[in-house]
Amino acid sequence: MNFVSFEFLGFLGAVYVLYWLLMQERARKWLLTVASYLFYAAWDWRFCFLMLFVTINAFAAGHLVSSFERSGRKLTLAASIGVDLAVLAFFKYYNFFAANAAVALADLGFPGNLPILQIVLPVGISFYTFHAISYVVDIYRGKVQPETSFVNVALYISFFPQLIAGPIVRATFIMPQIRQRRPFSRSQQAMGIRLLLRGFIYKAVIADMLAQVADPVFAHLDQYDPHALLTAVVAFYGQIYFDFAGYSSMAIGTARLFGYRFPRNFDYPYSSASVTEFWRRWHMSLSFWLRDYVYIPLGGNRGGRLAVYRNLMTTMLLGGLWHGAAWNYVIWGLLHGFGLCVNKAWVTVRPGLPVAVNWQSGSWRTVAIVLTQLWIMVAWVFFRCDSVGEANSVLGSIVGVHAHPGAAIVPLEPWIVLIIAIDHTLGSGALRWSIPRGWARALSWGGIGMLLALALATMPLVQRPFIYFQF
Repeated sequence: MNFVSFEFLGFLGAVYVLYWLLMQERARKWLLTVASYLFYAAWDWRFCFLMLFVTINAFAAGHLVSSFERSGRKLTLAASIGVDLAVLAFFKYYNFFAANAAVALADLGFPGNLPILQIVLPVGISFYTFHAISYVVDIYRGKVQPETSFVNVALYISFFPQLIAGPIVRATFIMPQIRQRRPFSRSQQAMGIRLLLRGFIYKAVIADMLAQVADPVFAHLDQYDPHALLTAVVAFYGQIYFDFAGYSSMAIGTARLFGYRFPRNFDYPYSSASVTEFWRRWHMSLSFWLRDYVYIPLGGNRGGRLAVYRNLMTTMLLGGLWHGAAWNYVIWGLLHGFGLCVNKAWVTVRPGLPVAVNWQSGSWRTVAIVLTQLWIMVAWVFFRCDSVGEANSVLGSIVGVHAHPGAAIVPLEPWIVLIIAIDHTLGSGALRWSIPRGWARALSWGGIGMLLALALATMPLVQRPFIYFQF
């Protein structure tokens, strides 16, 4: 069920009315839980049982972890995480590892093929397994108490706004909200509607329009010239931001309509002056999850410089694999890991330079932003292409390593960059005007209304699913 559809609008409206008509908070939770399973069943009802299994595992493990002694707690935690990772590994990674294991065995002189299975990847499995792991780990660390009510855990893991593509909401953040009665607030309702409309405009107008530039080129890379490839890369650079930020805005806005607050997931990442800053602004819920549940347990910043680099590269390697079972995602993760290592090294070396370099402001920051975004864009090529070979071919053609004759398209790069710059400048508050509050509110709603009308008028007839739905 696509967020940008009349089907979802009808579903959301029905659930919203029933939710606020119910007086008992427990009944509201059950309503949201059942609605979330119906929402998930719209893709494939069979995988509702898989999500229920992951939920039961988390609920049971949470109680066992809190009741056992030290050794039993560790064993229970490891078993619970192992079950979640086994589910994720089978459905998402079995064929990838089986195919690569067969190639490796053949290279060593041991012929034989592992069976390749026709496995359907459950939508959102990467997200709800991470929610389940977060719940049990946070209980183990003493940051949250185990829930006595199963529906609370079921709602946390299955809540439909964040079920398919996040944000990844920590148990420590959302469980206190689930335990308490959610009051109706006009200001929160207004905020929810604004976030929904903004996300709709991001997705239906900007992202899907950019997809019409990028998708045809990436579908037939051999038919386009180097400038067309460059235009497609820049278009995808904008598309994935507006697509995913749009989904996150709609998810956060939908949750607000039911009285729940989700953490912010995007903070205008294309204004970042380093890869480290980028990951503090892009998909923030995943970035912080990887930091707290992978990077720090690996050792984090402890130990020598090489140990820190190892931890960064390992974390981003796993982050790349989390996105998809293919080598191009692995390379994407490693490119970001390398960028993080370079930033760590730069922070160490910079104080000893004979020239003062302040990349926090002025022309140095502009240079840093340009270099960082070029690196991010190169990494997106591996993310978007179907294979590492395709990505290398695209980049080689753009820089002129080899000839690549083909059709040309309208060079739209300046306009795409301008759209991103306007969004980041206005959204980040870099420009501020002194406007009376009443006028500001009227202008805000008027502007949103005009943009919504524009969105409905220019919205492509064929709706594209959100990019992160495949993860």
